[in-house]
Amino acid sequence: MAKVAAPTLNYTVDCTDPSRHIYRVALALANLAPGPHRLTLPAWAGGYEIEDFSRHVFDLAVQDAAGQPLAVDKVAKNVWAFAAPAGAATVTYAVYAFELGTTRSHLDDTHAYWNGGTLFFYLDDLKELPIRVQVRAPAGWHASTALAADSHEPLTLHAAHYDELVDSPVEVGTHRRYEFRVDGKRHTVAIWGSGNQDDAQLVQDIRRIVEAEAALFGGLPYRNYTFIFHIAERGTGGLEHKNSTTCGFERFSFQPAARYRRALSLIAHEFFHLWNVKRIHPDMLGPFDYTQEVHTHLLWAMEGFTSYYAPLLLRRAGLYTVSDYLEALAQDAQRYESQPGRYVMDLSRSSFDTWLGEYHPNEDTLNRAMSYYLKGSLVGLALDLEIRSRTGGRRSLDDVQRLLFERYGQYDRGFPEPAYQAAAEEVAGGSLAQFFGRYINGLDPLPLDTLLATAGLALTRRWKPAGDEAASRAVPPAWLGITTRTEAGRLFVRTAYDPGPAAGVLDAGDQLMALAGWRIPDASALDQRIPSDYRPGDPVDITAFRRDRLVTRRVTLGAAPPTHYQVERVQRPTAAQIATYQAWLSAEWPRDDA
Repeated sequence: MAKVAAPTLNYTVDCTDPSRHIYRVALALANLAPGPHRLTLPAWAGGYEIEDFSRHVFDLAVQDAAGQPLAVDKVAKNVWAFAAPAGAATVTYAVYAFELGTTRSHLDDTHAYWNGGTLFFYLDDLKELPIRVQVRAPAGWHASTALAADSHEPLTLHAAHYDELVDSPVEVGTHRRYEFRVDGKRHTVAIWGSGNQDDAQLVQDIRRIVEAEAALFGGLPYRNYTFIFHIAERGTGGLEHKNSTTCGFERFSFQPAARYRRALSLIAHEFFHLWNVKRIHPDMLGPFDYTQEVHTHLLWAMEGFTSYYAPLLLRRAGLYTVSDYLEALAQDAQRYESQPGRYVMDLSRSSFDTWLGEYHPNEDTLNRAMSYYLKGSLVGLALDLEIRSRTGGRRSLDDVQRLLFERYGQYDRGFPEPAYQAAAEEVAGGSLAQFFGRYINGLDPLPLDTLLATAGLALTRRWKPAGDEAASRAVPPAWLGITTRTEAGRLFVRTAYDPGPAAGVLDAGDQLMALAGWRIPDASALDQRIPSDYRPGDPVDITAFRRDRLVTRRVTLGAAPPTHYQVERVQRPTAAQIATYQAWLSAEWPRDDA
């Protein structure tokens, strides 16, 4: 019996009329079996939320090999069905694309950018077929992507299968391109837009990030890698891909130095994901079901540990000083300890429930939820220092990452969720059941003070910036227990901390008018008057508009939580503390402090 040829899929993406922000797409199908076929567009594309990209698709039609129209039925929100009599068919459709974002697509007269999940259907359930994409673009435009391109036709791209196609964003236009090599591997930096960045310095620093992260894993697991940067009026965050990343920066994100460090941290975070989540991942995180939520209990490790490593690797690359790193760590500790949600939601549940609103927090999220990015980063710190302490500095969280990559990641194979704890225990040389039970699957506060002490560091908590005479006062200042927002010159309650003095008294959305009968002109006035005029336990009347009705509510002020955190070296460190500090932070302990 003759072997039946597999279907072939050839896409054409036409962006030659960018002013209307519409991609015209054609999908030529050959070797189709007679009978029904289904075209499915993903409902999400890398972010942990359903985005329903099919809402942007219109004018979809199918023709047979003779150019005659075939009937098409939309059988689900993102699925179209048609019957092919035999052989071949061509699908044509349009996609409106005017959202600049890492999981979106954007087309205007300056460039075309797409995340493949927004643009490309898969045929039936055949995701393993190779795919060709021919791009039609205005004269002078070029493409930057991790996809392979024809040597003689750089706008003809090739994907080995559907997963590679939608995991390889494409930037087409007149963007600036820079290249460098690390370990013989080509790295391309594609920059669309401009702000206060220095392109040459940025590319040089990216190279140092690549070198530091490659050193951790002992090499780079790809032939080439592409950084796509969008610099515009607002930042859009970052999204990792197997051999590329897209990062969106607000155009003035690169100066002064503190803002530039945050930009570098985003790049280091997304680049680290090429190992941690794209190759090292639980088995449900690839291959994907693109039509529905994909749940895991391990985002604290996939995302949180990546957040832990980003500044640490910038430290190893020499792009953060020790002071920079410890300042960022202190800020994370303050954010973590200020959130009531840490007593409500454990990390496993936070990871699993991410699809319920990680990207859309409401006024009560602070009280009921805990970010697996934030707490996960601090758990990464805790586990790293725990392993270093148990093994006398011979092993670290680095070894856990390398072990998981060697056993699973390098083979593109996911692991069962319990394998993560097992790998950490193997590296630590003993059970971590209590650690995982208390800090990951439980709600116990992280013992940051005890852990930092193993590296000769102390976490100090103050109510005023260091150097202020009030910083060391025994009694904390008075606290109203709210966060605020300002709109059109009006001051509103954003969140009332629960537990907190205003919980059940002031509501989110209350427009704040007066404190003890005196007008509240703005947030800074409120922040100054409460601690200067009152003490914890004092009652105070707050007047506000609530749904247009003027109300007065009495709040009994509480004691403010610390607002200024600092990580400092201890005065008389032991030899073990110095050794841990130096190995962990890649820095010598200052001789004057030893």
